[in-house]
Amino acid sequence: MVGHILWLAGISAAIASTDVPRWVLVVAAVSFVVGIIVGLIGWRQWQRRSRKGEIWAVFLWALPVSPVLLSLTVLGVTYL
Repeated sequence: MVGHILWLAGISAAIASTDVPRWVLVVAAVSFVVGIIVGLIGWRQWQRRSRKGEIWAVFLWALPVSPVLLSLTVLGVTYL
């Protein structure tokens, strides 16, 4: 939910500017980079092999799903 709200704030700011395509790329790039970083942190948690580590890993893997999918959708709508 936090990722979704931050993504919405970023896209809203991008749409409010005069240079929409550039800002859409910036927001998409940031969401992809943050998604990769959070995924790697989740992978490290998964490697701990404890019950608590597995719970955190699943949470961290699910966290960037919505912003990344929404970014792909906006990129498709903007550039296709």
